[in-house]
Amino acid sequence: MIESIFNAAYGVWNALIGIAVTLFTTSPTAANGGVYTTTRTLYDSISDIAFPIAAVFFLIAILHDVVATPPDQQARKFLGSALKYTIMLCILANLWTIMGYVMNTADGITDALSAAHGTTYQLTMSNALQSAINEAGTKPDVVIHFTSFGDDLKEFIEAWWDYVLVNIIFLISALATFVVVIASSISIISSAFQRIIKPLAILPFASIAVAVGAGSGEANRVMANYLKTFFGYCISGAFMVICVKLGVAISNSGLIVFNVGALSLVEKVLYLCVQNAVTPIVVAGLIKASDSMVGRFF
Repeated sequence: MIESIFNAAYGVWNALIGIAVTLFTTSPTAANGGVYTTTRTLYDSISDIAFPIAAVFFLIAILHDVVATPPDQQARKFLGSALKYTIMLCILANLWTIMGYVMNTADGITDALSAAHGTTYQLTMSNALQSAINEAGTKPDVVIHFTSFGDDLKEFIEAWWDYVLVNIIFLISALATFVVVIASSISIISSAFQRIIKPLAILPFASIAVAVGAGSGEANRVMANYLKTFFGYCISGAFMVICVKLGVAISNSGLIVFNVGALSLVEKVLYLCVQNAVTPIVVAGLIKASDSMVGRFF
């Protein structure tokens, strides 16, 4: 029964994480239900204002940088600003295509990590857990003799008490693992859906953010921060794939190699069950924090 509960938990994880991994590797451009088309419509509805915004910030940059520059350097400064403005206009005219290239690049990285040879997102029962289940399921073999009735009875009670206690702990832990796996899997799928929606949610503002970059100083930082945030959202799927595969590797093979002979059966049961329950929680937590973690280096 205990083994069946663990196998059921692994089956639920493998089914739901299979859906999540599909979402991790699904490009926002391939979102169904007209989501990408809706994003394009929203983008087009405000993209026309980008050119006036770029012109305004270009004029502000001229007033701020060129006028404040010594007279002998003003012409060079003006030409530099004008070249930058021209490049920004060219980028704005092709921005939707450029942002598509950014998403395709992130998708390629995610696909490569997902298809990495020798890694999997499938949970299986570890040899240590299987051995502990078999050991816990072995009933005590204590024979009561008439000549040593008192000692044998005491040994019989102690052996069966340990047997019942270990199996109760195992059963409770297995049920807790089942519940934790379901909750963690649902949380991971929710984050996977958000991974697709987040870049699409900020994509309509791309033209405005890039247009602001026609200015200088803080305006350039606005554009840079937007582009870093957008790319971070796009590549977060790759980070999520890594989290899932590392978590599964930990659960299947163990994070710490311990000396089985040095642990009692109860200690092994507690160690293995805690690891099985904590791993999905840790993976779900890492995936939920993917935006902040990716944002630290983008």
